[in-house]
Amino acid sequence: MISSLLPYSAYLLAVSIGICLTSGWLVALLTAEIRHARISPIGWRDGGLVLAAGLGVWSTHFSAMTAYRPDLILTYAPDRTAISAAVGILLVGLPIAALARVEHRRRQIVLAMTAGAGIWCMHAVGLSALVDCGHQFSTITNLIGVLIGTAILIGWQIRRSSNFPRLATGISFVGAVCAIHFISLGGDTVTAPLAKIHGSAMSPGLIAACTAFAVSIACLGGVLSASQARLRREREAQTLKAVIESMSDGLVFIDKAGRLRQYNKRFLTLFDTPPEALRTGVTIDTFLDTIARYRNWHPDKRTLVGQSMKAWVHSADAFDRECEMEDGRTYVMQCRPVTEQGVVLTFNDVTVERQASRKLSYHAHHDVLTNLGNRRALQDHVATMIDKAETFSLLLIDLDEFKEVNDTFGHGIGDKLLVHCAAVLNRLVDPDSFVARMGGDEMAIVMGLPIGQATTFAADVVTQMSHAVTIDGYRLLPGCSIGVAEWEPGLSGEELMRRADLALYDAKRAGRRRAHPYEHAMTEALRKRQEIVDGLHDAVKGGGFRLAFQPIADLASGITCGYEALLRWQHPERGWISPEVFIPIAEDAGLIDDIGRWVIAEACRHLAGWSPHLYVAVNVSAAQLASDALLDHLTQAVMTNGLAAERLEIEITETALIRDPAKVAGRLERIRKLGFKIALDDFGTGQSSLSHLRDLCFDRIKIDRSFVLRAASDPRSMAVLRATVRLGRELGVITHAEGVETSEQLALCREIGCDAVQGYHIGRPLIPLIDMGMPYYVQTDRAA
Repeated sequence: MISSLLPYSAYLLAVSIGICLTSGWLVALLTAEIRHARISPIGWRDGGLVLAAGLGVWSTHFSAMTAYRPDLILTYAPDRTAISAAVGILLVGLPIAALARVEHRRRQIVLAMTAGAGIWCMHAVGLSALVDCGHQFSTITNLIGVLIGTAILIGWQIRRSSNFPRLATGISFVGAVCAIHFISLGGDTVTAPLAKIHGSAMSPGLIAACTAFAVSIACLGGVLSASQARLRREREAQTLKAVIESMSDGLVFIDKAGRLRQYNKRFLTLFDTPPEALRTGVTIDTFLDTIARYRNWHPDKRTLVGQSMKAWVHSADAFDRECEMEDGRTYVMQCRPVTEQGVVLTFNDVTVERQASRKLSYHAHHDVLTNLGNRRALQDHVATMIDKAETFSLLLIDLDEFKEVNDTFGHGIGDKLLVHCAAVLNRLVDPDSFVARMGGDEMAIVMGLPIGQATTFAADVVTQMSHAVTIDGYRLLPGCSIGVAEWEPGLSGEELMRRADLALYDAKRAGRRRAHPYEHAMTEALRKRQEIVDGLHDAVKGGGFRLAFQPIADLASGITCGYEALLRWQHPERGWISPEVFIPIAEDAGLIDDIGRWVIAEACRHLAGWSPHLYVAVNVSAAQLASDALLDHLTQAVMTNGLAAERLEIEITETALIRDPAKVAGRLERIRKLGFKIALDDFGTGQSSLSHLRDLCFDRIKIDRSFVLRAASDPRSMAVLRATVRLGRELGVITHAEGVETSEQLALCREIGCDAVQGYHIGRPLIPLIDMGMPYYVQTDRAA
């Protein structure tokens, strides 16, 4: 009996350990390759791993046995030796290869236990192949060896997330093989051969050759697998490089160690860096120093970017960030962590898109012509001021007679006038105020002043805006009206706008070219006005109007020659309302055409039942005269009632003549050709009266009642009255005096030669009650 504790051969032991380390290195290499390409089908890598693990264990065992008893010539049975190699491949190689693909923890532990048991089985079968010598197993050392070796493999699986997976795999495999072999063999005993070696036994030289052959096979499998993996990685790297270079975004990949591992040419272009200035493998600091040098970064920016990038490498958070570059360009940077590997940064140049977006946003909030804010911007600014809850006022500005400028000089001149007015406003306001064009000729100012100071400022704007300006050789006299309203707590932007609009309406009604502050009474006036509008709508639909007829006397014969139809309306709540009140409102509300048509039709209906020598006069407003429907209303009324056109006379004021003289003249000429009579009402109170008499043909001139009232006591009024009568006589036009209320006034009109008179002395307006067969007097205003 020779003790198993005899010293090993150091040389042969080193060879054995070298074989084991080589096998462990191949196992680690191929395991990493299979894990990296786990979704690929089973192939060269898996086969190489089976051979490297199985034959590596087998070769380590027999080379270690040669070193174990250098004093003995150990021989082995060929069949059992071959079986031990098969056991190594099946029970060690296959489980180790399966561990590279399996993810489930329980399966990993089961495979690790199988591989540990397989190493011992291969060891045991290899020892059983000894011939011509005795061998005795030590149960304790074999059990200890297999437990320790298996525990090493199980621990390898539990710690698979190691930072050095290849090194951990190699050390675990080598440690398990050596522990099981040397600890198990430490308690065994081997008996020296007692007889001649069997002829069929394998000699140590043959075993060495077999070992070398097994190692060669394992190495060849590993080399082939590694070569295949390397070729695959090269192809993948080329594909990845092509994909990265084809990207429209700049890309940078930095690993966990803080080194540059990948970048593309687009990144170099975006950061103005030449290709030769950068290479992979450099640290973050070197990488950023290069970029900073070519982009002329300030040292503070270089430091800030460096600190941020080093934090991104170890962060698990992904984010997108928009960066304004020092040359004015805008980049969108996307940071995407790659698990346990590093971080990918991509850069996209969105300068053009951001410029287009800013341009669209500008146009969405600014007027293209004047570059002032538009209505939307005004609403947003008012809302912002309301949120601040600070005192401010809103000024609404309307350019006076702007339509006439467009009609007379063209829209091009009108646009330039708007630009001029916008420049005046920008010059007058302080930097904290906001100026907007709401559309057309309407502008607005928001300023942080109370209503008193804002109104004073508005008056100055009216003055400055009224200065003459020359545009393209045309001398213009612009003007504006302004309404001012102050925000109060609890007031919405819409209500504030409505208040300013009410003040503007009041300024325009008062004669334009002035600034009026909002007063709470305006709201009440608006409410009453709206009541009138609503009542007018109901009256138009339900027949709520009545006609009163005031007689007209012929002074030569002393008899009634006709009647003037006067519109009367009794509001259901406010009672009788004067036409001077509701007619302008009806014009603004767009109801005057419907009302005028009813008046003409109703007057003709009554006229049809009167004596043939009588005529009826109806008042036509400026809005009716501008409508193409007036001729239809006149002709339809006389035809329906079978009247001669000369029995219907229309009365127009001089104010109606100045809106569009050429158009009005053409329309009046067509009316006269149809046979209708035309009277000029309120003569002497309008504009350019004599030019109207010269250019237009009238059948009657109605002298305003103010001259009749003052003629007896005012020589000037008497002079105008006499001159008008003489002028009418020269032109062949009937002169008609209004407002005759006394016998003295009647005598005066007869004395100076008036043709006709009208007034309370002749007869009051009355409403015929057809159904009752009698008239009654209507108590109305004295304007008859």
